[in-house]
Amino acid sequence: MKQTRVVDLFLNIVRPWKFSPEVLTYIILLAAAIPTAYTGASGIFVIAAGAVIYKEVYASGARRQYALAATAMSGSLGVVLSPCLLVVVIAALNKEVTTSLLYDKGIQVFLLSSTMFLIASLIIAKDKFKLAKPSIALPESARAFVPVSPYIVIGLIVVMVYRFILDTKLDEFTAPMILPFIMLAVVWFDKIRREPAAEVAPEIQERRIGFEEGVRVATNDTIGHIGALIMLMALSVSVGGVIERSGLMDSVPHTFDNIYLAVTILVGLLVFVGMVMDPFGAVILVSATIAPVAYNNGIDPVHFWMIVLTAFELGYLSPPVALNQLLTRQVVGEKEMDEADAEVRHLSFYYKYERWVLPVIVMAPVLLIVAYLPLFFYAK
Repeated sequence: MKQTRVVDLFLNIVRPWKFSPEVLTYIILLAAAIPTAYTGASGIFVIAAGAVIYKEVYASGARRQYALAATAMSGSLGVVLSPCLLVVVIAALNKEVTTSLLYDKGIQVFLLSSTMFLIASLIIAKDKFKLAKPSIALPESARAFVPVSPYIVIGLIVVMVYRFILDTKLDEFTAPMILPFIMLAVVWFDKIRREPAAEVAPEIQERRIGFEEGVRVATNDTIGHIGALIMLMALSVSVGGVIERSGLMDSVPHTFDNIYLAVTILVGLLVFVGMVMDPFGAVILVSATIAPVAYNNGIDPVHFWMIVLTAFELGYLSPPVALNQLLTRQVVGEKEMDEADAEVRHLSFYYKYERWVLPVIVMAPVLLIVAYLPLFFYAK
């Protein structure tokens, strides 16, 4: 994605409407949910498109701290949608749930979290609504859609080839096999339609290289990220093994007096796990130690795993580790982070730490709703 203009071209469709930063960010988060689901984990999308999203939100008039919060959250909302690999892993490790059940409920969680972000942003915003005249914006958006359409067509062609020639439909199981060919086709098309040098910012001039070099550069960059991710996963699994063998989880009662107490304790444990572990290692630990406790206390398995995914996303945005915040810092750069801190040094606590506080303000209520509201319908 970093080797193509896909993200920039999509944003060209939105720019003519001159949305307020809050509404623009909401639209970006909705759109980012789809590639997040297909890349399989929230952090990967932050690496791929975080720099462009930060730049666009900030250019719309947002505070730097707000743009950083939006960038960190850009990969957080789509992990509950099909065909996210994390959900496939959960279904593979737990016979009590299936991917179809989890994805069905995941859509509801996604709508809740995205709506909560919009509400929180509008409450905090000074200029809540801003919109260009439709008579001016609509034709410009329509013209901007034309350069995007070939990329959509290319993706559909690859999917149709697999579907009708190779008898393989695109789903959560075949996506890892089909997506690389879609991306290769998109990169190839983008390279033969190379954008003029004058239209490319200096920091992304590398996009103008040829197809072979572009694939090679992307592969080399990916090797470093994959190596770091595998090390993180390995260490997380090791931490999970230490916790499991230490008997720490044995100190947690297997049954509680009521289901609300059970959910409360499990929510706290899951948020802590999300703060210090990567998603895949955390899922292995939870499946082996925490999930049986939830099932024993009458918590519906699908409901429990929706709590897990929401708690994990809150953890990835919260100290002390805050994985998505760390990745945002990596793609934005230290200079921009220093400027963001200097910009709000004289302001109140919220504005000083908005990149940390806003995601918590959004995801904490979402977690509480996901955790407790369904209990009223099936608690015994």
